[in-house]
Amino acid sequence: MPNAVSLPELHETTTQQRVSNATPEIAILIPCFNEELTIGDVIAQFQRELPNAKIYVFDNNSTDLTAERARQKGAILLREKRRGKGYVVQSMFREIDADIYVMVDGDGTYPASSVHMLLDPVLSNEADMVVGSRLNSASQSEFRLMNRLGNYMFLWLTRTIFHAHIEDMLSGYRVFSRGIVKQLPLLSGGFEIETELTIKALERGYRVIELPVDLASRPEGSHSKIRHFRDGLIITNMIFSLARDYKPLTIFGAIGLLLILSGLIPGTLVISEFLRTGLVPRLPSAVLAVGLELSGLIVAMVGLVLHTVVRRFQELDLEMQHLERQISGGDKVGLRLPGRTATQQAEHSSVISL
Repeated sequence: MPNAVSLPELHETTTQQRVSNATPEIAILIPCFNEELTIGDVIAQFQRELPNAKIYVFDNNSTDLTAERARQKGAILLREKRRGKGYVVQSMFREIDADIYVMVDGDGTYPASSVHMLLDPVLSNEADMVVGSRLNSASQSEFRLMNRLGNYMFLWLTRTIFHAHIEDMLSGYRVFSRGIVKQLPLLSGGFEIETELTIKALERGYRVIELPVDLASRPEGSHSKIRHFRDGLIITNMIFSLARDYKPLTIFGAIGLLLILSGLIPGTLVISEFLRTGLVPRLPSAVLAVGLELSGLIVAMVGLVLHTVVRRFQELDLEMQHLERQISGGDKVGLRLPGRTATQQAEHSSVISL
């Protein structure tokens, strides 16, 4: 099968082709910090859904019995000493080798039964990352008011700056292809990791699909680790940092325009006085106006130069992705889920709405 195929062609993949391909190795990655009440159930649910998948629990220095519960359920336990979800995700992607990766929080709020739906676009090579959207109109999610407002604010900011058509930027339930896991550079150390994952994947040309999942409330006695104000500021800073890196013309252009408009205020007064009297009595205002105008033009030009450089790197990224798919021979196309017959896989894939 050619590497560059359209979505309709992928949906026409025959049952015989699915049977001929090897079964993929699926890794379920669960980042955890003090989730002793829920981690056992999360592991058990995914063991039922994907009995052949390897389940890895990454413990982030929990002070409760999270690690013991994970071992009792048969998960492979690893530790990340640096505190923060972002560091855990970096370690997961670096240390684990698989064909397909499922990342899910260990708090028991995401349904394991949705994993097949999320896996299918990656299995059929239609997506590099599939996001379980809690904010989709078809989702029945139990959000706290503060969490819902925060999610919508970050979505608005991201859509405005990056023109990205996304529904849920902060979901902790995702499926990844091997290519995106091993090639996407991640720097975040905390809860802003999902923001970095989403924006970098989109800006670097990876295929991202969102599918609806339900979000349940945490069970009684289980507590969220998110600090709304502090983590909200960190996520906002991450959005603007990525905008600086991937949308320099937008950021520097806006700053340059603001400086130019600011220079018009004193400049208009100076010019008006000069036209009326032929003199420049407000020399400091004239210097300020010229300085602001020149600074605005310089900042805007810097943004234009950086925009050109970023565009070239994005082109190189796409070329590298295309070469990787050629080298791999499109071996992810038509992969079959463990535990399913080829006919069951074909029937399930045909009803997914992308």
